[in-house]
Amino acid sequence: MAVSERNRIRYRSIMIAREARGLFGGMPERTAKRLLGRFLMGPIVRWLFLAPDGEIHRGGEIVLAELARIAGYYRPTQFHEDPQVMAYRLGMRDLLRALLDYLYLDESSVQHLMELDDGLD
Repeated sequence: MAVSERNRIRYRSIMIAREARGLFGGMPERTAKRLLGRFLMGPIVRWLFLAPDGEIHRGGEIVLAELARIAGYYRPTQFHEDPQVMAYRLGMRDLLRALLDYLYLDESSVQHLMELDDGLD
């Protein structure tokens, strides 16, 4: 990517951020964050993980499988005697659940991710 193209993208991002700040300026910060999260995070996450045909591309599969492994997403229980460890595990699990919700995956895609996590594929 050329430097001029990077600068153009950076400038456009700054302008969009300023417009969003101006649009949500009179709104409480929590409400603005919730709205931006709902309407911007979904498209951004889908752009990162999904191919144009709507299926998860290979890089997205690898990243989601690794996140699921780290988070212990398919572990039957998140219980631990240390409350901080348990809170961390639940937070990681909730983060992965939110990512999967943003992707709108069908059952076969989730099954394929589980097989990747098990090392079957």
